[in-house]
Amino acid sequence: MKRRTTVLCAITTMFTCVALEPAGDCAELVCIGDDSDVVTTADIGEELRRDWEVWVPKQRASLQPVNGKTLVDLPTYFDSGQPQRMPATSVRVFDTEVILTAEGEWEWTFEPGVKRNFDVPGSKYDDPNPQVAYTYETAGPRVVELTTTWWGRFRVGGFGPYDIENPATQGPQRLDLQVVESGPVLGR
Repeated sequence: MKRRTTVLCAITTMFTCVALEPAGDCAELVCIGDDSDVVTTADIGEELRRDWEVWVPKQRASLQPVNGKTLVDLPTYFDSGQPQRMPATSVRVFDTEVILTAEGEWEWTFEPGVKRNFDVPGSKYDDPNPQVAYTYETAGPRVVELTTTWWGRFRVGGFGPYDIENPATQGPQRLDLQVVESGPVLGR
């Protein structure tokens, strides 16, 4: 069986089908024109691999409680401020419309030696099943770090999706946190 080849014409949009699959679909397209006008999906993938992180959602890390202080022995919730999946985004590569999508992974460093990976971007107090949380056992200042890794795919016209060879990595973004002991409360 012939390997499916996808080509795009840089200057002209004229294609011809030179081989058919048994089902009648085109197995190989050839650009009508000069070979130097041909841009392949591999060319587009290589260009995307270099710097596609410019299109992924930015980190906007936050924590709850929002004042930068938390109590010993109570969970602190963390959120990247990003969606779990990047919405389909149209970009131009070699003057060709390309549709990008991506899914994220989040690595949080809560304190020295404590790293955890999540496939959700974060949690808040009111989440029914919070996952991105950490409970500190001792008081003191902490620096929390977030690194996001995006795994992307792209489509060109009716072709794809194709994996983007290298992930886009953001961070680490740092959050300062003060962990404090709770004090006694007297009441009537």
